[in-house]
Amino acid sequence: MSRPLPLEMATTPENTAASPVGPMPIPELTLDRKSLKELMRRSNALPLRRLALCLIALGFLGYLYVSAIGSRWFLPALILFGSTLSLTVYSLSHECSHGTVFRNRWLNETVFWVTSLLFGQEVLYRRYSHAAHHTHTMFVGYDAQLPFPQPARLKTYLLWYTGIIYHTQFLRILFLHSLGRFSGTTRTFTPAEELPRMVRNTRLFVLIYAGAAAVSWYFSSGILFWIWLLPKLVGDPVMLAYAGSQHFEKEENTTDLRRSTRSLRPNRLIDLFYWNMSFHIEHHLYPTVPFFALPKLNARLRDHLPEPVGILSATGGIFHEWWVRTFRQHAPE
Repeated sequence: MSRPLPLEMATTPENTAASPVGPMPIPELTLDRKSLKELMRRSNALPLRRLALCLIALGFLGYLYVSAIGSRWFLPALILFGSTLSLTVYSLSHECSHGTVFRNRWLNETVFWVTSLLFGQEVLYRRYSHAAHHTHTMFVGYDAQLPFPQPARLKTYLLWYTGIIYHTQFLRILFLHSLGRFSGTTRTFTPAEELPRMVRNTRLFVLIYAGAAAVSWYFSSGILFWIWLLPKLVGDPVMLAYAGSQHFEKEENTTDLRRSTRSLRPNRLIDLFYWNMSFHIEHHLYPTVPFFALPKLNARLRDHLPEPVGILSATGGIFHEWWVRTFRQHAPE
């Protein structure tokens, strides 16, 4: 049985996997150079249009939410706005960490900084820890974004889906990095020359958060709470369900990404805010392919990939695996 570990502890080499080699080429999933180059072509127009649609939708949902304060529609409007906000910020920050969203680097980095600030994770830590996640996907002791070892207990999953593990781990990392204190794991996946920048960035994040709180307190304004903090706290469990669906209860310490990663059945409305991360196996196979080309990549590979499922089926399957592992495997014969 596993127990929830701080993110930094969950990726220390004491746990498993002595020599991870990372994802290995699979012949039936290997694209020729010309096809891959075509899929890797970047754009400014397509992501800007997607970003505009997200902002318009968030503005509309935010208007409905604010209008519903004090009415019986407040809770549904809060959940809808908060879930959409949290999923969008998480997904766009993730995509920008790859540097593939926009053709223009300055535009990519600007959006990356803004979304990471709203998401709550300093940009260099987010980028380098995510790179380690792609290099050693589900290799325990090396995957820097594996929040706890698999298989997990029910308590661990409940702490995850309610956001308790997520918030406590990232607050802890934010605090330690602002003091210039790094775990051995962070030093492993972060170039040494980047650590001082990571400290400065983290302190800037903390300063912005503290400044926003101070301004709200000085003017006795609850706008920060009502427009950002409350919606994000309420919406984070939905975002965490999508994040958890990517790898929970999949196989550890394997080089076959089809066995360690899970794709979801595409949904055009959800994928608008999830930035096509439903195609998650495809994304792990070819992380340099931008989000808008993932459906085309899927069309080329789908005959050799597992059948995707919806988010409810994926989440139900995660808990089903826990149930089978916990009760049926230990039932007397």
